[in-house]
Parts: sequence; structure tokens; C-alpha cells
Amino acid sequence: MLPGNLLHAAITVELEPLPPLGDLAREWRSLEERSEGSFFVSWSWIGCWLEALQGGVELLLLRARLEGRTVGLGVLASYLEHRHRFITSRTLRLHATGRPELDSLMVECNDFLIDRDFYAPVRRRMLSHLLQRESAWDELVLDGLWDAAALPSANEHTAVRSATYANHYIDLTAVRAAPGGYLSLLGAKTRSRIRRSCKEYESVGELAVRGAADTDQALTFLEGLKALHQRYWATRGEPGAFANAFFERFHRQLVRSAFGRGEIQLLAVDAGARRVGYVYNFVHRGHVYNYQSGLDYHVCEKHNRPGLVAHTLAVGLNAHRGHRVYDYLAGDAEYKQALSTATGTMSWITVQRDRMRFRIEGAGRILLQHTRRLRHAASRQSA
Repeated sequence: MLPGNLLHAAITVELEPLPPLGDLAREWRSLEERSEGSFFVSWSWIGCWLEALQGGVELLLLRARLEGRTVGLGVLASYLEHRHRFITSRTLRLHATGRPELDSLMVECNDFLIDRDFYAPVRRRMLSHLLQRESAWDELVLDGLWDAAALPSANEHTAVRSATYANHYIDLTAVRAAPGGYLSLLGAKTRSRIRRSCKEYESVGELAVRGAADTDQALTFLEGLKALHQRYWATRGEPGAFANAFFERFHRQLVRSAFGRGEIQLLAVDAGARRVGYVYNFVHRGHVYNYQSGLDYHVCEKHNRPGLVAHTLAVGLNAHRGHRVYDYLAGDAEYKQALSTATGTMSWITVQRDRMRFRIEGAGRILLQHTRRLRHAASRQSA
């Protein structure tokens, strides 16, 4: 391998129009075999995403080569964003579009797809190319980064905004090794809740979890999940994820294309003849990503915690199947904290070039935060 400085110089990077999907698929899959990327940068996700967009967004390909061989790839959407009525921004977004109705998919565990043997230098070279060689953007947005190391820092030409969230997950190897099983790794309060809930559901019927047997059944399970998911959010006055037609179209196509490769896991959880709910996971190289669920909150009258029960059964199933990780993805929801055995982080990064409109926007943001703090303090005093 070349020394560090020579290796960096030998890596060439270009930002170019997106090639035909057939050509890109072959190149992406070849690189994927040499990478450690997550499911969200696999061709299963990226290819389905590109097909679902149907040319409605301007897309560019960032490609890194070393001695003529592709060692890094990333798809960036170019979009003119409007916010606060007077702020406009030419944005480049990695594996997202900047349009809320299309970004409801929520890409996470995101990154460039990079050859594992050259990960660090290629990643640095791809980022430096975007920052130093490409001028046709005001903001570079990197959503849901799994690895926030070696990211650009603020300087006289750019500002960097970062939001970091907890990423709770379960080490399934530890689950298999624990004499008391999965529950023994959880807190006493969570264990008690799960046991009481399981006992209550078992009074209705035997608890069982099963995976969809084929693509048709997986689509049937997805439809059932949608119905329960939408019913729950309707009771809270919210539209629910499946109210978005793009979201539903994407996931139906993802199930059709990826289930046969073992990358989609749709689980049904039952208490006897009663359906407790569904769990929708992605499976990639032993890593199980919990993406969505649909749960029935009316099976029992008390200790009615279908999510705790469903995930407990799903964790047991995936530990038995020999997978490595059960991942709740980003967020600090109470159930994620209670059911996990380890925690990492995920970051949403925005690099802004020095523009007066961004300075005004930033000052307005600080003023709004200050005003909210004052109102909160005043309300506490009056109480």
C-alpha cells in the first residue's frame, strides 16, 4: 500500500451526472462486496430509492478512484431549498433530497460507500473534494451519519451545524452468552414490565412470533402493519408514516425486491388467535435494523405493552438465528433506552458556506431560543 500522503494524492474524485441505473447497479454492487457499509447504503436501499424518485430530483454521483478502480461512491441530490420565506439555499444532500415528502424515509447509518481497505483516506478525499473543489452549493447536508469522525470543522469560509442523537442497540452475541438470556441483561423495572405483559397476553393465548414465509406474505404483513400503525397515529391526531404515498410506494417495492435475498424481515406477533402486531426489520450482514412497527393496543385490558412484548420476541428470534446486532436506530424513545444493551450515536451534519443570509438566520435562531427560555422562566415563576 502507498504511504499516506502518496495514497491521498493518488485518489481521484469526480462529481458527475448520475449514470443509467443498470450501469450504476453493477458498479455499486461490486464496491459493496468490498465495503462495510450499512443496509442504508446497500444497493437494495439505494437502488430502490433511485427508482422511486423517478427522475423528479437532480441527482449527482460522487465517485472516487484509485489507480482506475472505483473505491468510493455516493449519490447527492442537488436542490434549491426555501425556508423562512426569505432564505434560499443551493443544497447538496447525501442519499436524501431536501424535500420533506421524499425524505420521510429517514436515511440512517448513512455514509459514502467505500472500499474497506482504503476507508479513511478515501472518505477524507471525497469530503475535501466537495468542500474545496465544488462551488455550486451553499449547504452540504450529511444526514444520519453513523461515523462522524474526520468531518470538516468550522473555519473562516464555512460554519458547521451538528445534531447528534443516541443510537440504542442490542448486542445479540451477549444475549446468546448470557445464562439468563436477554431479559437478564435489562434493568429490573423493564424485566418486570415485560414479564407482567407476557403473562397478560398469555391469558389470551400462547405468545408466538413468526416471519413472513414468502414475498406475498411479507406484503400482506406490511399491509397489516400499515393498518395498525395508521390507527394508532390517528388516535393521536397525527397522519402516520403511511399517509405519505411516496413512503408506502417505496416500501412495497423494497419488500418485493429485497425479501427474496433475506434482507427484509416482517414478523407477526400473536397471542393465540389474536394478532398483537407486526415488526418490520432490515437484515444486512448480521445486523438487524428495526425500522417500523404496527401494534394493537386493545388486546389486553392491563399491562398492555405490545411493543415491549413484540421486540422481546423479535430479539429472541434474531439471537437464535445467529445475528450480531438488533438496532433501534436513532432516537431516545423510552422503549429504545429500556430494551437496549448498548448505545452509540448518529449525527446530522450541515456545512454552510459563509453567506449573509445564513448569519441572519442563525441570529434569528438564537433570538428565538432566548425568547423561549424567557417565556419558560416566566411561566415557572407565575406558577
